Amino acid sequence: MKNKLLVSTALGAVMLSGAVNAETKITGQLDINYSAQSSSTAATSTNGWGRESQINVSNSGDLSNGMTYAAGFSLEFDGSNAASSVSDENLYIDFTSGNTTVGVSQDHGLNTDSSAVPRVSINAGSLATFTTSSYSQGAAIGNGAIHVKEGMGVTLAQKMDVGTIQFRYTPELNQDGGSNDNAEHGNEGSAYDINFQGNAGVDGLTVNLAYAKGDKAGGSTYTSARDTKGIQYGIGYNFGQVAVGAQISDRELGTSATEDRKTTEVGATFAASDALSLGLAVSKTDVTGQAKDEEIVHATIGYNLGAVAIHLNYGDYQNVGGVSGTDYEVGSVRLSTKF
Repeated sequence: MKNKLLVSTALGAVMLSGAVNAETKITGQLDINYSAQSSSTAATSTNGWGRESQINVSNSGDLSNGMTYAAGFSLEFDGSNAASSVSDENLYIDFTSGNTTVGVSQDHGLNTDSSAVPRVSINAGSLATFTTSSYSQGAAIGNGAIHVKEGMGVTLAQKMDVGTIQFRYTPELNQDGGSNDNAEHGNEGSAYDINFQGNAGVDGLTVNLAYAKGDKAGGSTYTSARDTKGIQYGIGYNFGQVAVGAQISDRELGTSATEDRKTTEVGATFAASDALSLGLAVSKTDVTGQAKDEEIVHATIGYNLGAVAIHLNYGDYQNVGGVSGTDYEVGSVRLSTKF
């Protein structure tokens, strides 16, 4: 008992001394959404509520070797999500020396879910309750909806005057970690992505570049037919009240030996006042083997009340999935607050 007490005391002292130069923060976000959706194909309409609440815990400070560290995780609650998925977001431990950072993480850092197209609110893929070919946007690989960031992996990032470049590698695509010391294994192959985000040394400019690849694996859910690849390149510019941007995303799906999806999106936002902003984005996706392009027009009005923002979204979706006549309209009112 005496030995155990001494060990516990020693550990406590280490934890306390490590906390002297550390800072812990707790932040959060709450989104409440009411949307209505109609389908010309099924001649039906639906409406209802949606919600997302998230708590972020982060800690950072100095290490004994002169480096700094940052660590954290998020607890996300999306309506009726299973308890097992509550913590599958923004988990990381990063070590930084100068402008170089190495880390172990899941759903953290630069990633292929980003865009150079400016937005006032959520993107058109998040607005819809059905699956579109355009979103998940960016270099979403596998079945067209998986990003390498979703799997546990290691990252190496380098900050430069023109922006930040990051490399991520995960031993298994979409493997988000087992429980405690129990390793989790599945049927997926390894994957990696490379991301660059910055202004190329020009104030107001946004450059977004990414490449992602996942290896074919037997019994895979995402790469049963071939290696899956995705590439994206986008550019935007903020003139002050007006911001514009365009992005191209080209993906080779791993669940098909032939299916590719190429999305071109352009958009603009206008800050009418300190509180009122308007946004418009148009995207077109060419799906291999489909006669029609999927086309989406997404308009947003945002009003900032200070602590709470109100977003009005409207989306018009034509030929979803490249299937002629598969059309939808979606409208929503969204309340968002951060704390």
